[in-house]
Amino acid sequence: MRRFRPVLGLWIPALVTAFFLLLLSVVHSVSGAEERISVSAFQPEGVHASLSDTNLVDSLSSLPLALKIGKADWDNGTLSVDLKITEELKSVRTVYNDLESIISFSFEDKQNVKQLYLRFVAIDPWTGARYLMLAANVRRNEWDPSLLQELKQMENEPFSERLVQGLHLTLTNVWMKQFSSD
Repeated sequence: MRRFRPVLGLWIPALVTAFFLLLLSVVHSVSGAEERISVSAFQPEGVHASLSDTNLVDSLSSLPLALKIGKADWDNGTLSVDLKITEELKSVRTVYNDLESIISFSFEDKQNVKQLYLRFVAIDPWTGARYLMLAANVRRNEWDPSLLQELKQMENEPFSERLVQGLHLTLTNVWMKQFSSD
């Protein structure tokens, strides 16, 4: 019997150690069950969030747009949005407001939008035909925040040459017929 005592004496501390390790792992897994999120102290949560395929619809639907989104696509840093004009606009300011909202969303609210393609498409209610009215192709590396400020201050006047160049605007004949001030 003497032979088993030293062996048994080694097993008891080993079993106690194993029990405490198991207990520690259970306590750690239970306390780690809550997801921990680190937030930068210099940037409030939600500001400059990234855009992705998973949050594209929710992000765009939160924008205060007067026109409906016809199509939206996110592809490796490029955001493409089509806004539908389904009835005659009383004021060009409606377009200016939506243009301003989407540009601000893309370059001030989101950090990973490198390029924005934005089109305003008129849809004939009788035939369903689509007509491109206005398009913008804005790139982050060419982006000047003062352009957004200029756009905010516009009422019903036509785009300045600075805005046309800076936002890479394409003004179609349909746009010119609808909103030109002859």
